[in-house]
Amino acid sequence: MGLVDIVRKDMIIVPLTSSTREAVIHDLVDCYCRGAGLGPEAGSQIEKAVLDREAVASTAMEKGIAIPHAKIPFLKESALVIGISRLPVDFGGAEKTNIFFLVLANGENPTEHIQILSSVAKLCSSDVFVRMLASSKSANDVYQLFFD
Repeated sequence: MGLVDIVRKDMIIVPLTSSTREAVIHDLVDCYCRGAGLGPEAGSQIEKAVLDREAVASTAMEKGIAIPHAKIPFLKESALVIGISRLPVDFGGAEKTNIFFLVLANGENPTEHIQILSSVAKLCSSDVFVRMLASSKSANDVYQLFFD
């Protein structure tokens, strides 16, 4: 499974207006739950799993990127939610973050989870791609970056 298989326009938030790590995660999870038709209970479980993972070690990387992620046993398929913030957020890394990729995967398929994380990290190794993401004005702009 490649990123193009899981990138959905309704799972992209531009601009993401949250100002804390917890609020960013909440908004990304909420976006996923709305798009996947999941209720508040599922959202709470997903949010807790992502926050628990962040408590182990921040998923903030260089270039203002963070890849919060979790394995969620009740998910049927992997998902990706992308958020682009105009104002950088302290996400626990060496530098503040403004590009977020929430990766959710079923716990029974660790290989797919690792492949998605690796694909996101590889894509974000391109300075040009990261600049284009950061300057995106809409979900459609971000979506087109994956399909042009």
